[in-house]
Amino acid sequence: MNISPDLSPSIKIMKPYFLFSAFFYLLSLLWLFFINPHAALDNFQIVGWVHLYMIGFVMFAIFSAMAQLGAIVVETKHYNVNIFNYLWMFLIFGLIFILLGFYADVVFLLFGGVFVLIAMSIYAVEFLLTLKSAKRKTSITKAMKMSNLFLLLGIISGIVMAFGFNGVLDINPHVLLLAHTFGLVVGFVILLIMGISIILIPMFGSAKRISDNEFSGTFFTLSFGVIIMMPSPLFATPYLKNIAYAVTIIATLLYLYQLFKMTASRAKITYDIWTKSMYVGFSSFIIAFILLISFVLSENELILKLGMWILFVGFFGFIIIGNFYKIIPFLVWFQIYAPLIEERAVPMLHEIVPEKLANMQWIFSTCGLLLSSAGIASQNLYFYYSGVTLLTAGALIFIITINKILKTKL
Repeated sequence: MNISPDLSPSIKIMKPYFLFSAFFYLLSLLWLFFINPHAALDNFQIVGWVHLYMIGFVMFAIFSAMAQLGAIVVETKHYNVNIFNYLWMFLIFGLIFILLGFYADVVFLLFGGVFVLIAMSIYAVEFLLTLKSAKRKTSITKAMKMSNLFLLLGIISGIVMAFGFNGVLDINPHVLLLAHTFGLVVGFVILLIMGISIILIPMFGSAKRISDNEFSGTFFTLSFGVIIMMPSPLFATPYLKNIAYAVTIIATLLYLYQLFKMTASRAKITYDIWTKSMYVGFSSFIIAFILLISFVLSENELILKLGMWILFVGFFGFIIIGNFYKIIPFLVWFQIYAPLIEERAVPMLHEIVPEKLANMQWIFSTCGLLLSSAGIASQNLYFYYSGVTLLTAGALIFIITINKILKTKL
């Protein structure tokens, strides 16, 4: 793999994405103190929080990570890197209108959906054009392409739902909720994480990379599951939905086996902040996977709520934060220190990360995840809010940590 500073955008372009992602992560956790944790999952309080977390934190993180990693993985320059100078503005406006739609007047959902669709469309088209000139064409690049298509389908289904809520279309918007959620969470976020992890775990974790053919099985199976699920609301029969669940479970089991193979092949284990974050993140993924299977069999909403909480906060949260501790120092190092490598001694990548702060963040966030999950499972508000408080403290330390990295100077 050709890791060149010429392939990734400068830290100046990507800095707003990292900072906004961290800011919305903190804001989404603070938001939890003002919504009812016992509300149903389709309640607008909960749905609004999900959009704040997924668009504000997760999407900003994916944009910032893929702007750098995507081009490096396929060994080509961005088709037009300048889009990242203004893309974040569309996301911000879209998120504001969407939140107004859920908490004030549903008419704002239409405006928010359009802004988010514009942002996602520009991102997806630029990324697909970048992949078109890729020197490396593997199952990883196919997964990145397919995830972008699922992203667009998921956003479009969300806009159709907004039309339904506003009475513009004579449909029940709740019918599309599963397809919308499945397309974005499984088809976009999880498929993308699976593909990129096949690159990052060997790179950062000193593990052997699995063959392209092995990941192809996971990629095609998971994509097939999402493709089946997306049109399922159009049919009265539950068979398509059940087939999609079964296929997705098979794809996830394949991925977990490949994950085990990679981690078992590690010649040397370094327990740095990235490794510890990956342990919590992927442990959360396995627990959430088991809980979500249990929900499919039992249809118990409490199990679904707990599974989604652990998936979002445990898996997405720790995977993103852990990789930020690698990606941001990488960009800073290339911009500040790489030109001086032949003139003077320069620090290693891990030396740019404030280790004590990062470890404090990990401790607070891990304890917060455990306590809040116990609170949800037992419906104990004391445990839940204690956990959220610790998570919020971890998020505040996270902002301070990455801001400190981004302000690195000679």
